[in-house]
Amino acid sequence: MNIFKNTVTLRGFLGKDAEVPTSEGITEDAYAVLTLCVESGAWWRPANEWISRTAWYRIICPGPFFCGFTRGMKQGDYIEIDGHLAIHHYGSLNFTAPVYEVHATRIQRLEIPLVGVIEKYDG
Repeated sequence: MNIFKNTVTLRGFLGKDAEVPTSEGITEDAYAVLTLCVESGAWWRPANEWISRTAWYRIICPGPFFCGFTRGMKQGDYIEIDGHLAIHHYGSLNFTAPVYEVHATRIQRLEIPLVGVIEKYDG
């Protein structure tokens, strides 16, 4: 049994193409970056409507394996990521802002579910 646990599982769509170093730039400490869009929300009873919330996550994919695996991932790809949450503090002496990132340990490409998918929109 672990005393502490820091795990994250996210499923969503890529908001833009994967940022992957060139083949010459892939070293042991290289990493790729994914921008993942995850939708959530809540039903607001007084107005009888769904209030949608969109969250964007920065996913760091460390190492040569992930650099090769994420190469070719495009905006709109549907994926699931397991990883852990990392917090960094960047800034000047007067101001530091925390930056939250998910460091991937597993990435899986998924088939886009047919539920809620609109193939053609007439406006």
